Amino acid sequence: MGGSNRTVFMRQIANTNQRELPLRPNPAPARFQQAITEIALLIRDSPDTSGGVQLRRFLWSLYNMHHLVNLWDLASRVGGELAEPVSEIIRAALAGELRESDVKQGLLLAGEMERWDATAPGGEAMECMDDAEQSLISAVRRIPPCKEHTELVRTLGALSRLRFDLRAADKTESK
Repeated sequence: MGGSNRTVFMRQIANTNQRELPLRPNPAPARFQQAITEIALLIRDSPDTSGGVQLRRFLWSLYNMHHLVNLWDLASRVGGELAEPVSEIIRAALAGELRESDVKQGLLLAGEMERWDATAPGGEAMECMDDAEQSLISAVRRIPPCKEHTELVRTLGALSRLRFDLRAADKTESK
């Protein structure tokens, strides 16, 4: 996305003023639902392109509120024709018109729910988690008791449980 497309996208978002929202007539739900459908179809056809990944993160952030999307990255990687549906979805979310079921429908149409269930970290990712766990263990041993130490111990426990669960799931699938 060039500088001018990013500028258009950011202006569309900026022009959605909170004070204006209640005064605007509510557009037909089909408008943002059409935007979700358009984005879902692009994700389904190109899930691993830079734009597809950003759009996947965008929908997942709206759905599970884990906020996986960096708006700057989204604006810089989404093509000009997709700026309108993205800004329409953001506008609908800010206006309180976007429902969880609307986003879920988009995720289903995009094939994201199936991808979520079918995707698991491979050997290289597991090695990274092993390395991360060793680094956390080392940090826990070196940092004196304090708030940060408590957070590191909590994070280490969560990582250990995740690794255990992933290995157990892998063993189940191997049988």
